[in-house]
Amino acid sequence: MPVLWAIRDKRPGRAFWIGWLAGIATNCGGFYWAIQMFRQFAGIPWPLAAIGLLLLAAANGVVFAAWAWATRLITRDTGWSVAWVSPVVWTALEKFWPELFPNYLGASQYQLSLVTQIADLTGILGVTFMVVYLNSTLFAVLEQRGRNQRFAVRLAAVFAAVLASVLIYGQVRIRTVDRQAAAAEKLTIGLIQANRGAGDKRLYPESLQSDHREMSGTLAATHHPDLIVWPESVLHIRMMSRDGSVPPGELGDTHTPTLFGVVLNIGPDSSARVYNSALLADDSGRIVGAYDKMVLVPLGEYIPFGETFPALYSLVPSVGRFWPGESLEPLPFGKYLLSVNICYEDIFPGQIRSLMRDGPGRRIPDVMINLSNDSWYGKSTEPMEHLALASFRSIEHRRSLVRSTNTGISAFVDPVGRIVARSGIWTRETLVDRVAIMKQGPTVYALSGDWIGWLCALLSLAGIGRALIISTRRGAPHQPPAKAASPRRDKPTEPGRSRRREK
Repeated sequence: MPVLWAIRDKRPGRAFWIGWLAGIATNCGGFYWAIQMFRQFAGIPWPLAAIGLLLLAAANGVVFAAWAWATRLITRDTGWSVAWVSPVVWTALEKFWPELFPNYLGASQYQLSLVTQIADLTGILGVTFMVVYLNSTLFAVLEQRGRNQRFAVRLAAVFAAVLASVLIYGQVRIRTVDRQAAAAEKLTIGLIQANRGAGDKRLYPESLQSDHREMSGTLAATHHPDLIVWPESVLHIRMMSRDGSVPPGELGDTHTPTLFGVVLNIGPDSSARVYNSALLADDSGRIVGAYDKMVLVPLGEYIPFGETFPALYSLVPSVGRFWPGESLEPLPFGKYLLSVNICYEDIFPGQIRSLMRDGPGRRIPDVMINLSNDSWYGKSTEPMEHLALASFRSIEHRRSLVRSTNTGISAFVDPVGRIVARSGIWTRETLVDRVAIMKQGPTVYALSGDWIGWLCALLSLAGIGRALIISTRRGAPHQPPAKAASPRRDKPTEPGRSRRREK
């Protein structure tokens, strides 16, 4: 809302720059941890990391700039209310503007379960729409009162009706989903958080793996879980294919199925491809399923255009050279299917929707599991932001989400999107919970995707087009009148005759 006040009565071009400034400031504050990420993930010095943050903030800030420009243009030239123009434009931009770390205003509401349940219809974009709609309506009402005009009864009434509908829907869905989860079968899953950062993986791999084996043995003996989950890239393994087995001792000799993150080298030394993978081993160590990370982090796990210009990797040797995965198939676990994703893939709604899609001969996976390494970001707000964003995948697909991280935050999220159990940040601990196995069919969001983003994009383009047409008409240069047919009008008129005609 403060930005709406700042751009009030401003020209669209001026609004663009105000919006961009606000966007840069907001993103610098929200992504301050990117400095630590650039230093550890890409191995660049502090000054360059700070420049990287500014560039990231400037790129993300274009969303604010474009929103401010389009909102002012449309409302100024069409007279349409800012109360709905503003959320429509913002939702469209949030859908289509490319970002290194996608973030959604709707994620700020992750603790307000009554509001977030519409995500199974609209995805997280619907919650974003409501956040901007609330702020824009408040601005429109207050701004109208500030001009000594009548109270905007219609705007307030329409918003109240929409909000009431959202809250009622949320209450109904929470009761329904809770009832289904209570009646569902359960899997007891244990998570290992050894509190060992990315540096330990490189410097002390044996000690790191020993900690995971020891903690897994203790967890298995005390809780007897159905499945133990390790975080991202704990082991380094070379294989000729994804078939085979892992010596039980490597996983703690727990005689318990284990899902673990691994840096996987496939093929002979000369032509091996490296993958960031998750392997599922049964209680004997036999590998029964594998997933390779598909959405890689640029300048961390690969260099854009690096395969076309291999010399780029020699310029930045600290950057990994991973290959993206290709299979969307879930991992079989007895009679269940586990949909696995790695690291920040769980903040990409489209990626998770692809992984959760059913089809001929394939049913919807029963549980979502994420393996992450958030140690790159230090002791910052990033792990909580990551978890908040990821929790919406549970609502969008009405499935439980299990997140195993090396330094936190590991968590269990129920099908309503509530964080029912979580670890600390930079703590050594294990986490155990009984996870509901949901069998319900696909949600509206799973079937339709980000339809609200597409709709808002079409409405935004229509509004911009209409505003430009109106603006062009108003600003068109005055055309001289056509010459009259009568030659006498081209002749100078005598003063006396002119006065007689005026009489």
